[in-house]
Amino acid sequence: MITTITIIEVIDMNSLGLLVTIDPQIVRALNKSVLKKRVLFYLNSIHPNADYAANIARMIRSDPSNVLGCLRGMGNRYNGNSSLIGLGLVEISNINRYKYYRITELGRRVVDYLKEVYGSIV
Repeated sequence: MITTITIIEVIDMNSLGLLVTIDPQIVRALNKSVLKKRVLFYLNSIHPNADYAANIARMIRSDPSNVLGCLRGMGNRYNGNSSLIGLGLVEISNINRYKYYRITELGRRVVDYLKEVYGSIV
């Protein structure tokens, strides 16, 4: 009796950076809004800390109402389903009646993906 042994080489696709699964709705929402990307990248840069909307706006040089719109959604311009909180990229916490925003782990993975795909141009 002859036994044949087949050797299969297993390649970890994630270590090669070839297989990244990001929800297409997330990619579309971020590609449509430079402000959402800027907010997400800023929150990633201060991780694990959180920040309040007015200071986020100050740091990325934007208007606080626009930052609130991309974080939570506001009217027709910023749809709640495609807001950063609605997409699960940012979480909100209430501390002493103040709202603070922090990037989630999914948000951090999306930032890493964007950096890998687009490089330093975001």
